[in-house]
Amino acid sequence: MKRILVILTVIGTLCVAAWFGWAAFSKRAIENWFAARLAEGWQVAADEITVSGFPSTFETRLTGLMLADPATGLAWTAPEFTLRYPSWDLSRITAIWPPSHMIASPDERLTISAERLSSTLDVRPSARMALDASQTRMQGLSITSSLGWQSQLAQGQIDMIRQTGATARYDMRFSANDLVPAEQVAKLLDPAGVLPQAIPVVSATALVDFDRPWDIGAIEDIRPQPTRIDLSEARAEWGTLMLRLSGMLDIDAEGRPTGEIAIRAQNWPEMLAMAERAGLLPPGLRPTAESALGFLAGLSGRREDLDVTLRLDQGFVFLGPLPVGEGPRIRLR
Repeated sequence: MKRILVILTVIGTLCVAAWFGWAAFSKRAIENWFAARLAEGWQVAADEITVSGFPSTFETRLTGLMLADPATGLAWTAPEFTLRYPSWDLSRITAIWPPSHMIASPDERLTISAERLSSTLDVRPSARMALDASQTRMQGLSITSSLGWQSQLAQGQIDMIRQTGATARYDMRFSANDLVPAEQVAKLLDPAGVLPQAIPVVSATALVDFDRPWDIGAIEDIRPQPTRIDLSEARAEWGTLMLRLSGMLDIDAEGRPTGEIAIRAQNWPEMLAMAERAGLLPPGLRPTAESALGFLAGLSGRREDLDVTLRLDQGFVFLGPLPVGEGPRIRLR
């Protein structure tokens, strides 16, 4: 019995020493990472770094946090930020954002407030914290811009899962309920105020290839850039309007997509009018576009429903052989 007690005491002492040893190592690792960023010209500040949660959890809390990357011009400030993981599983991290924090660029400053904003990350510590899966949940989220706009959503979720056997291919899913667009956008699109204030359903599912894995380098160096997007479906429903997109795009080093996007729109004439009011469609082009789209919609049997395929090539968007306009650039800053 005495021997058992001695063994248990030794094991307990080793466990306590291991917990406090790893806690000290974790704190030192963060301090060293900050020092490395300072050496690269970043602006870095943290009032305090604490590690708690003994014995079952490591909870690292940073207060008065500020990070600014001169290469991208992006800066993040937060009164606090918490990383939490079980002491027996260092690969599963929960990140908890504060009720309010700010992201700034040379062009705009965004204040992000939320009743709840947290992420669960499955990472590989031996591969520079490469991401295997993540789930971000949002509740009562509000984004306020220094340019004068504000957007809100009641609930939202973003899932990201690395595909087995691939180093940088991820299954990505986004869903949001009761998305309130910026007031200026809502007034442009719906000046009469006949549509609901919030868009009840917004969702997207896609398989995305990147040029490099999502790991700690995505913060230290540059963001991984998408090279291919296989969009299963993107869907939005707003009052009597419904829009669905699907297709596949290859993206070059300049961010120019090439491929096809299938579009299905219900009550498309009103969408065309909204695009004109928002300045997305030149007034002189609307009659021509309405006539051409009306012909295409008539082929499907319902003039209010539209099924078309847009082709993106060499930086432009085409409807059949006709150029519609300049295509988007898909780049992560």
